[in-house]
Amino acid sequence: MPVVEPATTEPWMTATTIVVVLAVAGWILLWCWIWGWFLPAGRRRLDADDVSAFCTQLGWLWTRRVHGYRIEGFTPEARALLDDSAAGPVIVVCNHVAGVDPILVQLSMRRRLRWFMAAEQMVGVLGWFWRLQKIIPVHYDRRDTQSLMVAMTHLRAGGALGVFPEGGIARPSGQIYRFMPGFASLAGKMKARVVVLSLRGIPANAGVLWSLVIPCSATLRLLAVLEPPPPAGIDAFTERVRAMIADDLGVPLADRHLDHIEERIAQQPANPSR
Repeated sequence: MPVVEPATTEPWMTATTIVVVLAVAGWILLWCWIWGWFLPAGRRRLDADDVSAFCTQLGWLWTRRVHGYRIEGFTPEARALLDDSAAGPVIVVCNHVAGVDPILVQLSMRRRLRWFMAAEQMVGVLGWFWRLQKIIPVHYDRRDTQSLMVAMTHLRAGGALGVFPEGGIARPSGQIYRFMPGFASLAGKMKARVVVLSLRGIPANAGVLWSLVIPCSATLRLLAVLEPPPPAGIDAFTERVRAMIADDLGVPLADRHLDHIEERIAQQPANPSR
């Protein structure tokens, strides 16, 4: 009589099944974490779309760890102005040290800033990012009339505008260069309050990528919330803001613009005599 061997049963849980189950569970937990905490935290930091809110929360965690990012001097008045999109038009001005500066300034407020940026610095491969951030390009020619109209429309709707009035990253560093007066003119025309900030502790002249990864101790400080200047006081207002930032940083005022702006000014034709 032949011997019948007992039937072998396959284990109900194989190694492959375990890996698949763990991967699916991890994926579900990741999305629960994103939608349950990470994204809501980003929305509390920035009043914007989900992608921008996600990037904001990621940027906050990154800059706190890598840049030792701190915010100082923000009064309740400034907080109300910078966090509430219904608080009216505002222009935020700050010194410019490195490529990471716009990120650090934006992380200090919930209102979404629209930045002016030199068109030649808007690298094409990052076009999607410039569109996402609604950057206003500066060409330093007749095309800037259109950019100015965009900025005025944004302020007229109660928006917030970010400006580095030196016109670029300070090179060499250690001084505050002459400001372009456009921000003061816009503030006067659109009745926008001006928030003055100073930024220190960032490695000088670092580009966007390097300034994102170099450890440092960055501090953003609120210096003042100013009422818009009268038409006759644009130049004095511009110099007042420049001196305010220089005094806080303890650096001298340069007697000239940045090199690329000096070159453009020199190339402008003289006004015809009347």
